[in-house]
Amino acid sequence: MRLAICSSKGGVGKTATAANLAVALGKQGRTLAVDADPQDSLGRAFGVIAGHADSLAGVLEDSGTDVRGVLRHGVAPGVDLLPAHPSLEAVGVALAQQGGLVTSIKRALRPISATYDYIVIDTHGDAGNLTLAAIAAADSVVTVFTSDPGSALGAVRMASFLQTHREFENTNASLLGVLCSNWDRQGAAAREVAQALAQTQLPIFDTRIPFSRRVASATLAKRPVTLSAPTSSVAQAYVGLTDEILTAYREVLAA
Repeated sequence: MRLAICSSKGGVGKTATAANLAVALGKQGRTLAVDADPQDSLGRAFGVIAGHADSLAGVLEDSGTDVRGVLRHGVAPGVDLLPAHPSLEAVGVALAQQGGLVTSIKRALRPISATYDYIVIDTHGDAGNLTLAAIAAADSVVTVFTSDPGSALGAVRMASFLQTHREFENTNASLLGVLCSNWDRQGAAAREVAQALAQTQLPIFDTRIPFSRRVASATLAKRPVTLSAPTSSVAQAYVGLTDEILTAYREVLAA
């Protein structure tokens, strides 16, 4: 499974989702976490700060760079990391001007894809070209929203974005589901947003990731919450989400 975690805006828990899914999947098979966001938050979630040359940006800029030389091995049990660097933004612009951005991440991962059971790609928090390049390297997508009405609308827009590019044949990735992160079970807005999304035809995951201060603490500790507080309710929610995603993926393959 090559899974892109997407949203049309930042601050919805996308990176935390990618990091914790990678940890949970690492217990089931060899997993690669790919940071395709110039903010390099996924790398930082594992305590990794990369330079330009030893990051995805360097690999994309120089086609002669061997991606295997910039991987960080064992950032969590069963998990390797391909980090990002802020220069990824400029590299993406240059590749777009040359017409090579859409397939760039897919090309970069080609030498190592077969060595991993799971690849989890954290994307830029928008529906731009870098996000499209990440989706083009994936075979499945999860989009994230919160109880904020704007982020829920963003989930609908991201699903439309994916469908458009499937029609353009820029990707064959399938939307596995829409995830509610930072869930406030007591909030009226959260219930209204969930009810509104339920009226759409989007596949909504049953698992909701509850709001928890442990997630912010885990970011400061540079260890995803599934490692820093594995018995907490939020960590267990990520484990349940992983199982739900794998089930959805198998159903897509069987269809």
